[in-house]
Amino acid sequence: MTDGEPILDLAALLHSVGGDGELLDELSGTFVAEAPGWIAALRAAVSSGDSAAVFRVAHGVRGAVGYFKATSIRQVAADLEVMGRDGNLEMASAALDELQAKLLELSAFLSSRPWSQ
Repeated sequence: MTDGEPILDLAALLHSVGGDGELLDELSGTFVAEAPGWIAALRAAVSSGDSAAVFRVAHGVRGAVGYFKATSIRQVAADLEVMGRDGNLEMASAALDELQAKLLELSAFLSSRPWSQ
């Protein structure tokens, strides 16, 4: 993600929920609650060299952030997914650090509920 690049496409996100702010509140709350668990699971999988778990968790993260139209985060999750699928976790720690930072940024953005302002 470059400076000034939005963390997600808010217009596309609002369109995907038909402008339903209450639904977006519910989905965002679930995402914010689940994100720390994804990072913990990925850290454990990378630490133990469990490429199948890296693949599985990264695949789920990729789907979740894709729903929120967070393209750059989706790409990092996809990269981790490929690393897990290929059994090559050499760069996984660096990718995971990037994913964690971006998920924290997205969680903060979603928690601010910009669609309700």
